[in-house]
Amino acid sequence: MQGLPAINLRLLKIIKFILTFYRNYFIATTAITICCIWIFHKNGISSFFPLFWFKIVTLGLIYFFIKKYKEKEIYYYQNLGVSQIILWSSTVTFDLVLFIVSLIITYKINAA
Repeated sequence: MQGLPAINLRLLKIIKFILTFYRNYFIATTAITICCIWIFHKNGISSFFPLFWFKIVTLGLIYFFIKKYKEKEIYYYQNLGVSQIILWSSTVTFDLVLFIVSLIITYKINAA
């Protein structure tokens, strides 16, 4: 049982590092999500697939931008023990879940 608090502390540090990393592109992805929600609200469910692919493409562009211009910062996280795969997969997954949930909420509001 003594190893459990150390694991929890390590997990909390990793989550803190991921949130700090996500802060790099939070404004850009949030602005894109808000624009997509507005378009979805105006055009309805028929705009879902184009908006979804637009979001995927913009995430890819943001990925390449950050990978190029924040390379030293990514090495910083790697030196702290958080791999690029963990950083990118968790932040992209979080962003896509936030996007999908926002679209679902918008759809429910439109349906009401």
